[in-house]
Amino acid sequence: MNARRLGAKKEATQNYAASLMSNTKWRTLFEALESSGVDVKGIAVKFVGDDKEWSPVFPDLYPPRSYVDLWPLNVYPLVEIEWIEFRRVVVVARPDNVPPALLSQDVDAIHAVLDATGKRFPIEVTDQGLRVVGHLK
Repeated sequence: MNARRLGAKKEATQNYAASLMSNTKWRTLFEALESSGVDVKGIAVKFVGDDKEWSPVFPDLYPPRSYVDLWPLNVYPLVEIEWIEFRRVVVVARPDNVPPALLSQDVDAIHAVLDATGKRFPIEVTDQGLRVVGHLK
């Protein structure tokens, strides 16, 4: 088992009250959205043990089955995801001092796709959109 993954599992066990998402549930979520045709313009993600949130492009599942590619960040074990959030407005940085683009994202369509899987995802409605919680503090 990857040392990084062992560290994330240990961190989650020691510092979080509960883990709500398995590798299988994360993969179901990402695969459902990928195959749905819903235009996911971006996500925010927070990792276990990290105070910062990141805004990678929509993830690609990465073999072996317990990893996800969060370009341009890196390939991460699914167990490291504390939460992901689908925001109603996605802020996209642009080069050459051009102000960021603000893109509308249909979080209701995203929610409908997740509901249609039949899985009970730990979804919180936030002021900014929908958050899927992997680990609870």
